[in-house]
Amino acid sequence: MVTFDPLVTTTSAADWEDPDRWASVPLRTRGWLAGFTRIVVFSAHPDDETLGVGGLLVVAGELGIDISVVVATSECDERLVELTSALSRLGTTIDLTVLGLTDGRLKHEAGLLRDGIDLALASRRSDTTLVLAPWPGDRHGDHRTLGREVAAACAVHGDTLLLYPIWLWQWGSPDDLPWSRVSEVELSAAARERKRVALAAFASQLHTAANPHGVLTSAFVQRAVHGREVLFEPEETAAGDHFEALHRTSADPWSVRTRWYERRKRALTCAALPRERYARGFEIGCSNGEMSALLAERCDTLLCVDSAPTAVALASERTAGLADVVVQRMRVPGEWPEGRFDLVVVSEVAYYLATDQWADTIDRILGSLTEGGQVVLCHWTGHADDFAQSGWDAHAEFATRSGLRVLVQHHDEDFLLEVFG
Repeated sequence: MVTFDPLVTTTSAADWEDPDRWASVPLRTRGWLAGFTRIVVFSAHPDDETLGVGGLLVVAGELGIDISVVVATSECDERLVELTSALSRLGTTIDLTVLGLTDGRLKHEAGLLRDGIDLALASRRSDTTLVLAPWPGDRHGDHRTLGREVAAACAVHGDTLLLYPIWLWQWGSPDDLPWSRVSEVELSAAARERKRVALAAFASQLHTAANPHGVLTSAFVQRAVHGREVLFEPEETAAGDHFEALHRTSADPWSVRTRWYERRKRALTCAALPRERYARGFEIGCSNGEMSALLAERCDTLLCVDSAPTAVALASERTAGLADVVVQRMRVPGEWPEGRFDLVVVSEVAYYLATDQWADTIDRILGSLTEGGQVVLCHWTGHADDFAQSGWDAHAEFATRSGLRVLVQHHDEDFLLEVFG
């Protein structure tokens, strides 16, 4: 899903050039780049690498650096022919790997994507390798997914990673840049000219009178050639965690404390619990702890987890006066608590998990559930760009994979609430 119009420019090229903003941005010079012996560029689609870091690749080729480009999707042979031509026009021999995944559906093929990323990095990993990937903050779902998955893989092995934006220049404004993490690549006029020639190879994507379905307008291409190439440092949170950033920005990122919709949904969730008391509860994805506080009234002991450290701090503060509540930072399903539970609550979490991650989570839940234990699922049934699956699909997969019986089902206008046991 794309949450912008690629043919509509929000901010003009001139408006991006506020000298006060750019005065303190560090420059990535030719000397800096010479410190690497290999560059691995991950691209969601053929042309992303040329749009985002084509000039950098020209300079790297001039320095004799080994360059590998890993493209996640391959919509058609025509685009791959264009890509091969574009890479050759950048002026160096570039090793190309195409993972062959589906354009627009990377979040639904996350398991295959992770395998491809891991293989590409393992075969090219060294202390002098630079990894480049799309910025997860871009509003294209494939860019978001690929950027996050590459960031997660690099975080595990300590790879040097920088992120490049593509569509930010179309939908965004200077206020959308993470200025504390921005750097600019120093480019010569010759490097820009090679980039211009390379971009011209993507004829199927250029928006013209003869090709109205193309998404690259002449103004967008001109900005890519003559504008700044910028790189972002990954966030210092785990794998550049989107949810950590949300909770740092707001103590209530989804307005769960104030919106009647959210308060009513929590009340309905607790009212749907078949038992008055539970011995040991487990809440996955506690956010700021508002649901945790209600669940604590029904559980003798309650474990609440979230992957975002700031969310853990907020939930800990919210439940500080409640007995036998423990809040921990934990990223499921890779991390999992010990012991067994007679209540597991998964609310507004499952649709952020790729299908393989959700399957692993279901198996983990079943392995931790006491005999006669119950599982609560509650999810919004709408759609968002960062969802890996719909709420409907998550519930259906749980029912099929778990084999548990539906004890309670409530289908509201905007969400689905089910209790399995």
